[in-house]
Amino acid sequence: MNKNTKNGLLIIVSVAIVLVVVVCAGLTYLSWVKEAEEEEVIETEAEVVDSYTYEDILAAKEEGRQELLDEIREKIESGYNTTGALRQVYADTDEILVATDGEIVFVPVLDSVAKNTFSQESLQVLETGEFQYVENGEVTSHKGIDVSRFQEEIDWEQVASDGVEYAFIRVGIRGYGSGALVEDDAYGTNVEGASAQGIAVGVYFYSQAITVEEAIEEADFVLEAVGRYDCITYPIVMDIEKVGEEGARADALTKEERTQICIAFCERIAEAGYTPMIYGNTETFTLLLDLEQISQYERWIAFYDEVLCFPYEFSVWQYTHNGTVAGIGSSTDLNISFKEW
Repeated sequence: MNKNTKNGLLIIVSVAIVLVVVVCAGLTYLSWVKEAEEEEVIETEAEVVDSYTYEDILAAKEEGRQELLDEIREKIESGYNTTGALRQVYADTDEILVATDGEIVFVPVLDSVAKNTFSQESLQVLETGEFQYVENGEVTSHKGIDVSRFQEEIDWEQVASDGVEYAFIRVGIRGYGSGALVEDDAYGTNVEGASAQGIAVGVYFYSQAITVEEAIEEADFVLEAVGRYDCITYPIVMDIEKVGEEGARADALTKEERTQICIAFCERIAEAGYTPMIYGNTETFTLLLDLEQISQYERWIAFYDEVLCFPYEFSVWQYTHNGTVAGIGSSTDLNISFKEW
């Protein structure tokens, strides 16, 4: 073998080694990216549902249920996320599809709890993205917002000119770690500003009570703050949510414990002559609370989709947290209510 041939072979071998190293590095990188993405998947409901529905779709395919697969595909392709698509598939069944802690559960609809008369055909979505409910050619829903210090300075005159009829104003919170009761920095300013423009006012309190005694303490805290004004005619709301972070004091409550805490708060508010209301999402009203025990209280449902999948009675629907309202410089929760107080 001559020198040139040897050199040529050395070059070829060297290139081959480099290629192998590059490919291996690439595969290692892709594997790392895949692992990172899989870890990230756990953080988002939509992606978790994707992994869940993959098994469901495989099962449907094996059983030859092409009609179901076509329906799921049609809804996903029309713009629904996977959770929304599956909710629509099961909308007319006797179960509610609920996303919780990275999985999907099917919760039976309770025959003992009154159902709503909501008609999807009566809902109109305007070009602005706002919702309104129309019956016999007349808008019967009412436009509202809910705000806290996070909306910063609000021009309530402009808010009123944008058609807002009522506002739920955060009166305060209990720290999910410290347990301290704290009044919202903008509470008084917002109550006075909204009322001055003829906007009806209700309030909400972000609860992290872990005992009945703490629930009563929260209610008394709210009543003291509300008692400074004579303009609060809309409900006083107990905001019940899972924090989902380490150290969140109320996340470990049982369904019965949380239900009794909720009842204690609402009863204290009712005794003072105000209308109590509970705010939550489908998880709140199916898995966190015993709806049969709290069915007498007004409900405010948070559900971010154009097609509502919640069978029970409710008074207010929060349909987005990314709304735009004149006079407010940041995104705002938008609501429609089906009654006035």
